[in-house]
Formats: sequence, structure tokens, C-alpha cells
Amino acid sequence: MTNGERGESRDDGPAGQGNPHTEQPQQQADIRVELRDTLPGDRAVIGVEQEGEFMWLASRKYVHPKAVEEFQEQLRHLVGNGLWIQNWPGPN
Repeated sequence: MTNGERGESRDDGPAGQGNPHTEQPQQQADIRVELRDTLPGDRAVIGVEQEGEFMWLASRKYVHPKAVEEFQEQLRHLVGNGLWIQNWPGPN
């Protein structure tokens, strides 16, 4: 490409918005995992979401603490690098 031409790719956002994977998110989610002794319905995991937070509840019966630690590391990476962005409705 010459003279400042720009190639388009699937990652390009609408004109003037650039690559969404490199921009800083405006609102960052708080994501965490908590171990519980039991969960309803003998579930292994349950996701609980509210504005500004997403929490995974994990049953000690099924989920090893090492798995929780590694899962949290992955979640921190996704959120910290803007790869997981929550779009909660804002005030109208």
C-alpha cells in the first residue's frame, strides 16, 4: 500500500474508531471466582452478573482450588487487556 492507504480487516471498527482490541475500555468489569461448599441443584459453577461485576460461584465438590486460581488469572488477563468488556446500560 502506498501514500497512506489503509488496508481493511475484520478487526477494524467503524470509521474513526480504530481497532477495538487496542483501545482502552470506558467501563471495566470486576470479574472474580468464589468457592462455595455447595451450589443449588448440585451445580459445579454458576455465573452471577450485576452492573459492574461478574462473579463465578464454584462448588468445592467439583472445582479444585488450583483451577480457580488459574481461571482467575485468565479472567484478569482478559479484563485487564480490554478483551472482556461489559456493556451495561447507562443512565438515559
